[in-house]
Amino acid sequence: MKRNLITAALILLLGGTGFGQTAMRAGITLGSTVAWPADLSGLNSGFFTVSRAGFQGGLVNTLTFADRLVFRFGVNANMQSYAIRQTGVDKYRFDARIRSLNLEIPLQFGFTGYLGSLRHREMIGASLQTNLSASSKIVQQGDSVAVISPAGTVAVSQAIYPVITAAFEIGSEFDNDGALFFGACIRYGFQETTRSNVSSNFFPAQQAAYNGTYLGFGLTFYFPRYSYWFKREFIY
Repeated sequence: MKRNLITAALILLLGGTGFGQTAMRAGITLGSTVAWPADLSGLNSGFFTVSRAGFQGGLVNTLTFADRLVFRFGVNANMQSYAIRQTGVDKYRFDARIRSLNLEIPLQFGFTGYLGSLRHREMIGASLQTNLSASSKIVQQGDSVAVISPAGTVAVSQAIYPVITAAFEIGSEFDNDGALFFGACIRYGFQETTRSNVSSNFFPAQQAAYNGTYLGFGLTFYFPRYSYWFKREFIY
């Protein structure tokens, strides 16, 4: 399933280059993520979750119709992370950090316009997301460390998950026809992708489920359509 998703992403990016000459813009995006778990019913009193920063990056293609409508698609790899922590224990700190590496294909449609000299876009859509790997790391400090042997595991489902998205970006074009945009996108998953399990001889098992929901921020650079080195316009 993962191989099929990667193949579909490449076909979408490469095959979409024939839609037009002036409305299509290809680019690269890079930024950060802030994720949070969906189900905290497996946590006892005194345990809580904390969102942690991750990263995201990938390739994008944006198609603009009549300078008003926009269609954006691409392929994105992202690291989503959160932590399970414990309070109420003197001189002791417990922190289980969970990381999930995912691949997704976002498809978004919306409106575009100008705010002065800046172009803005508001888009909604959906993503197909699959988990590539997941891991947990235990950080502990305090007098009780010597008698505690915590263990952390992350259960991962190998399916492809649907995620709905809402995004906004704003930016400007350069004299060489390139463009730089800053954007934010929130993603909400419909089903569980990973479930963390943290336990020790000091406390019972604690679990938190994650469904792929996170807030992403990033910069997107759109490549110029004209090359000053080759003196020609790229057709994409």
